[in-house]
Amino acid sequence: MEKSRKILGLDLGTNSIGWAIVDEGKQEILGMGSRVFPEGVKAETIGQGDKEVSKNAARRESRQDRRSYYRKRLRKIKLLRSLIDFDMCPLTHDELDHWSKWEKAKGKAGRESPNSVAYIIWQELNPYELREKALNTDLSLHELGRVFYHLIQRRGFLSNRKGNIDGAIYKGKPGMVGIDETERQIKERTLGSFLMSIYPKQGEPFKRIIDEQGNELRVRARYTLRDMYIEEFNQIWERQSSIHKLESKIAIKLKIRFLKGSLDSKRNCKKIQKINGKYGSDNVEIIQLKNSDGSRSGYKIVTKSSVSLKEFLGGKIEKDVEGNIKHQSKESVLFWQRELRSQKSLLVNCRFEASLKDKNGKVLINGKNPSHLSHPSFEEFRAWQFINNVEYGKHQKLNNDQRKQILDLITLLSDKTN
Repeated sequence: MEKSRKILGLDLGTNSIGWAIVDEGKQEILGMGSRVFPEGVKAETIGQGDKEVSKNAARRESRQDRRSYYRKRLRKIKLLRSLIDFDMCPLTHDELDHWSKWEKAKGKAGRESPNSVAYIIWQELNPYELREKALNTDLSLHELGRVFYHLIQRRGFLSNRKGNIDGAIYKGKPGMVGIDETERQIKERTLGSFLMSIYPKQGEPFKRIIDEQGNELRVRARYTLRDMYIEEFNQIWERQSSIHKLESKIAIKLKIRFLKGSLDSKRNCKKIQKINGKYGSDNVEIIQLKNSDGSRSGYKIVTKSSVSLKEFLGGKIEKDVEGNIKHQSKESVLFWQRELRSQKSLLVNCRFEASLKDKNGKVLINGKNPSHLSHPSFEEFRAWQFINNVEYGKHQKLNNDQRKQILDLITLLSDKTN
């Protein structure tokens, strides 16, 4: 006797799955039910589209804050070491090591910042006052170092916008002054000079400072741009460098790269050859990394190069024809910017070129990864895909010459935008 076929039906919802099994021959339901699971977003935000808030949002924000604090701490330590080397900070490397190389087992007790009297006095210097004085009067090396330390604490927002953006960071929001308004208030001055003009005067009763629109002017509670600090650093350096003969100072710049796999691989050999050609083999050190169990985990390449102190601290700062500051390097101590994390690891193997495996499931040949969305070849593919779908009249397709003209127009507009 032929067995009747059974059909499983599923009803997929946002936070539940309904199921039923039907016997096709007998035309009866053999079983049914549902499974309800908690939604992944907060209940009060369900159905609000982009405004839905994930339940993991608080945990994610805390993790981002921890990373931000950790990276700020690393930047401060790196700058302090450089300031100590050039006698711009009243610290020693041993005192700094006590703070930077703290023992995790001691907890907060091992993370105490240096507490020498000279360092405390150095920290108590008013950085806003020094930033304004640095443009007109001579500063000591310690005062100049205090200015640089303040610049690394308040570096501003690094904008990559290519057009006008009407977000809160530019237009402002209640309790925060936007970048556009800050630029209007600064006018021809530097950011530090403007902030000092509205800074509460020492020894005088507190008095609110109001602008023309009746808004209170405050030193903090405002958004600022990275370019404002780069412009101010350049003006301070031009005024103070000749006094302390800093133009001739040379700093050693270290850069660390990591390699995976063997040094004999074709890919790593090319990388090492290129690095040796750029820096010289004497300035390249290759260190083997090991896991806790002693197994090899890759290599670390440390390169050394000599650069001017200005480039070491602030990067390559140049002026265009119109006199505007152009900052071409993000690898400086003060304005170093971490690159976005690569997403190439998220690419799966191409479904048309699958991996070759043996009978035991061991991979013999890995399949290729598909092209990522930002690859120029994929962008060209998307452009042709759009052009081939263009129609006019009564579903009239473009001819080859018309397609070529549209592609040239898209390429021209893309070059102007970039």
